[in-house]
Amino acid sequence: MTRKTANPYYVNMKKQRTGPVKGLATALFVTLIFAAVMDYVTLPAYNIHSIETLFLFAFYFGFFAFLSIFFTGRFTKFALGALGAAGLIVAFVAVMSLLGSEILNARSFRNQIKITESGDFSNDFDLIQYNEVPLVDYETARQLGDKQMGKIQGLGSQYNINIDYTLISVDNGVYRVAPLEYQDIFKWLENKSEGIPGYVKVNVRDVNDVSLVTLTEGIKYSPSAFFDQDLLRHVRFAYRTDILNDFSFEIDDAGHPYYVISIIEAEVGFFSGWDAQGVIVVDAVSGEMNKYGLDDIPSWVDRVQPVDLAWYQVDNWGYYVNGWFNTIFGRKDVIQTTDGFNYVSINGQTHVFSGMTSVGADQSIVGFSLINLKTKEASFYRVGGADESSAMSSAQGAVQHLGYISTFPVLLNVEGEPSYFMSLKDQEGLVKMFALVSVTDYSVVGVGTTLNETRANYIKKLIEAGILESAVELEKTITAQVTKIASAIVDGDTQFYMTVQGDAHLFVVPLGLSPETVLTQVGDLITITYYESSAKTIVAIEFDNTLYDY
Repeated sequence: MTRKTANPYYVNMKKQRTGPVKGLATALFVTLIFAAVMDYVTLPAYNIHSIETLFLFAFYFGFFAFLSIFFTGRFTKFALGALGAAGLIVAFVAVMSLLGSEILNARSFRNQIKITESGDFSNDFDLIQYNEVPLVDYETARQLGDKQMGKIQGLGSQYNINIDYTLISVDNGVYRVAPLEYQDIFKWLENKSEGIPGYVKVNVRDVNDVSLVTLTEGIKYSPSAFFDQDLLRHVRFAYRTDILNDFSFEIDDAGHPYYVISIIEAEVGFFSGWDAQGVIVVDAVSGEMNKYGLDDIPSWVDRVQPVDLAWYQVDNWGYYVNGWFNTIFGRKDVIQTTDGFNYVSINGQTHVFSGMTSVGADQSIVGFSLINLKTKEASFYRVGGADESSAMSSAQGAVQHLGYISTFPVLLNVEGEPSYFMSLKDQEGLVKMFALVSVTDYSVVGVGTTLNETRANYIKKLIEAGILESAVELEKTITAQVTKIASAIVDGDTQFYMTVQGDAHLFVVPLGLSPETVLTQVGDLITITYYESSAKTIVAIEFDNTLYDY
């Protein structure tokens, strides 16, 4: 008679069941170790308003429940309690998210941003001056920055340029700045003691003013660094409860690098209506940090409000004008932002703007919004016409034989007429020409190789289209002797530059305006007609040398 052997699985389960305390302790220990690793890797904000953190804790409870069953071999009351806690967290998030949704809080979402409305564009909008409009867009800035990297041997094998290129105002100028960043962890290990050597600085008004700024002491704290030098980890271990958003690279007026991080809080319900309530400014070299409220932010800081949150609030302002149900049924007076936006600097502070269009409208705007990214002051200017994409297509059509590509427009007030300004780039991304397009009639386009020439051609087109009836008052004519004259070829076109006696302007006369320009010499008596402007360089619209009759 054979001896009956015990089932190994049964014996193993029996041994497990004899030590539930040890099994629970093991499950708790493993969970705590796992949570510590997750904390270091994911860097959560320990804030009850953070959905991500609450879900992370729900996962911890579920993980503990699984481990307790695994190590004890039974479904204990601790496992049940852990699963119950995870379920309560998920239910809490679901309920509070519903209570804070747009369906129940449409009015609160609409009123989250205060927007000043104006219906008189001609008189009210004079914030962006024509002679201060940015000429270099984001894509061009990136190309110019990449060329700087190639000038320093070996730099490109260690570092990349961060792709963000923050628009900031520095020392009465407007620039796009982007720090260098490590290519990978091995490059960080090689260079972490010295840090990142510098950043790229691009003047948006001058394509020739591009530099790779080399720092005396390198940037130690960066999003591309690792472990204790990782920017988020460095900040998070000092500020565990703040919910962070929008890490912007900026420099002060002395050129020292910083990271400006927005602190956001929920203003509608428990998890909704996020808005910036302050910033953390991090010295990228030393790692020193300071936290500021909205009222005491340093004057050189440009970016406080995250762009995505600002535009979300603007969309809500236009979308929930008559409540949530109106967005489904009727859609009366509902407007929303167009697909694109652009940055401009006004009075030393960065603003972002976009057109506003009726829901369902095709390639048209009812106005445009402008937001200060530091103070969140916002304005809405009512003006009907073409949207930005239509204006870009119209500008490109005016030079289609050259194949130039338009940048995203900036809206300007040109003699009371709302006008889109764009740079026109060749296939290599270099700015070759400029264009002005009427918002109210996008078939009216003025192009030129200089800002003044573009403006003169545009005003001429506005007159011909009958849009600018009062433009005749801008037309000035002088007759005087030539004191200096020179010529230059600009993008294949010959232009003459003249000064005349008794006038401080420098006049630009394209060869195509009159063949008499070739014969003109110092001392000749000439008649020039131009549009009056505050600029010192003026493009002539008519030219006559009184010695000749051609």
